[in-house]
Parts: sequence; structure tokens; C-alpha cells
Amino acid sequence: MLIDIDEVFDLDLAMTLPEYSNTDQMNRQQLDTTAEELIEGMPTVVSGGGCAICLEGFRLGVGGKRIPCGHVFHSNCIAHWVSLHNSCPLCRFSVSSG
Repeated sequence: MLIDIDEVFDLDLAMTLPEYSNTDQMNRQQLDTTAEELIEGMPTVVSGGGCAICLEGFRLGVGGKRIPCGHVFHSNCIAHWVSLHNSCPLCRFSVSSG
């Protein structure tokens, strides 16, 4: 039995973004504040490698933020990541532990 994809999947509905309420806005602000606090508490280290989030190298003399598992990322990159996830983008170690 074959089923036509149009019968079970509504592309227009899937492409529609949900409207956000003020509560969603407040939750986003709380997440951003929590992420900033986490990042501020992380040590800044000089690394010769590159950031696995943006795939760019570290500039000479500019450190990156080392998260509890030991991986190092640009401060802005890891701040954005942590505002969405509570884990290392490479090994999934919890960012808030440590």
C-alpha cells in the first residue's frame, strides 16, 4: 500500500514559524543571562587550535573560553551555544557541571 506524501505531510504548516509570546521572550532573556554567567565563570586560555563551532582559528594573543571538559571555543561562539544547549558541542559533557 503506497501513501501519497501530500496526504500525511503539510509543507506549508511545516514551514510556518510559531509566533512567540512575551513568556517566550522572558525565557530567552533568562537563558541568555544564565549563559553569560556561565561563560564569565569559565577560564580564558590561549589556544593554538581553532574553534569547533565557527571553524575559525584563534587570533594571536586572544584567548578562548575553556569549558569544564577542557575544550576551548571563542567566547561569543560558546556563549551562543550555551544559550541553546547545556553541553559541549564536541563531547556533550555538561557545561554547568564542574
